[in-house]
Amino acid sequence: MALFTAASTTRFSSTKQRLPSPRVGTGVLERPTFDQSQFEPSSQALEGGDIGRLRDKRGVGSGDSYRVLLIDDARHSERLVAKVLPQAVPSVTPDDARKLFHESRVAVVIVTVKEHAEFYSQMMVRSGLRSIIEPESNSV
Repeated sequence: MALFTAASTTRFSSTKQRLPSPRVGTGVLERPTFDQSQFEPSSQALEGGDIGRLRDKRGVGSGDSYRVLLIDDARHSERLVAKVLPQAVPSVTPDDARKLFHESRVAVVIVTVKEHAEFYSQMMVRSGLRSIIEPESNSV
């Protein structure tokens, strides 16, 4: 028992041919003009968008400032520090990481808001570096 006979299939296909093409009668829409000058990216976004600052740069953002510290450890190699720090803290370059490696027992990696400091420290610890955070002494 066939649901479609040859006649119904022909009728079906001829109906398809009678439908107008979807391209007939369509017009081209013009692109609206939109003033985007107010949406210019800030210089902070162009620099990587990091809210923190290296030791000498003044921070942007609100809240208390915290230091992310790299603690000297015998397991750390210069190569490991130069690889991990730029991955964990985007504003640190491999050259900055090497300089931090050669500092004394504790090096300040970045000063930033607490949430970012916790995140950076966690990323460093997960990658094999010893790190802690502490409140910045000159913040009120």
